[in-house]
Amino acid sequence: MIRNSKTFILGLAMMVSFICLFAYILSPSFGNGRNGLQYSDDLFNSLSKGSAYFIKEESIKAEQQVGSSIDVSIKASDTAEAQKWGKIFSTADSSVIVDNDKVTIKGDLGKIMKETLNDSDALYNNDGKKIKDKYGYEAREVMYGWYNAYKKIDKELKTQGKFKESNAIGTLSKKVIEPAYNYYGIEIKYVRNNIAIVTFMLIFYVIYTLWYGFAIYYLYDGLGITMTKAAKKSEA
Repeated sequence: MIRNSKTFILGLAMMVSFICLFAYILSPSFGNGRNGLQYSDDLFNSLSKGSAYFIKEESIKAEQQVGSSIDVSIKASDTAEAQKWGKIFSTADSSVIVDNDKVTIKGDLGKIMKETLNDSDALYNNDGKKIKDKYGYEAREVMYGWYNAYKKIDKELKTQGKFKESNAIGTLSKKVIEPAYNYYGIEIKYVRNNIAIVTFMLIFYVIYTLWYGFAIYYLYDGLGITMTKAAKKSEA
């Protein structure tokens, strides 16, 4: 039973308009067949990519490692992966020997890191063709190879007591290889160039959430459903 028709009608109007707008948001009306949720997801992915570029600062660290030699033997999951690692590391002026699933790498860590940074920069800028032309493998496949090989090298360097070198490639993997791999194919955007749309979306989210909340509140109020504290019982 409706107890307060005024607040009930207001709540109903707010709920209907909320649902209509939500239906529009879910419609493919935001370019390239995307709905509003996909559009906002793509936007914030692009913005987060714009803030995940650490290649310049890692290039400085790589320069500091020039002259630091490494001599490690790592084991791949199979012969095919070992051959892939061999091809990747041989581009960095390293001596590479592949024996079945075992790969022995001798070289300058700084030069190796610089080669990784070059590939990561190409992938970050969605230039997968450059990497494929260089190695003959798909771009993400190459970066995955760098990542897995570095994990093995990291363990070897720690075993050898070369913790400074181990830390250098660990940071490189986390701050350069992972973002380049994860953001491949995503357009780069920066918050400074999209302040208006970002501000609008954040304000809209807050208003839209309150909109729904007040719609529920007015509907319940119109039906006479309210939340009140239970009266305290008084003893005789």
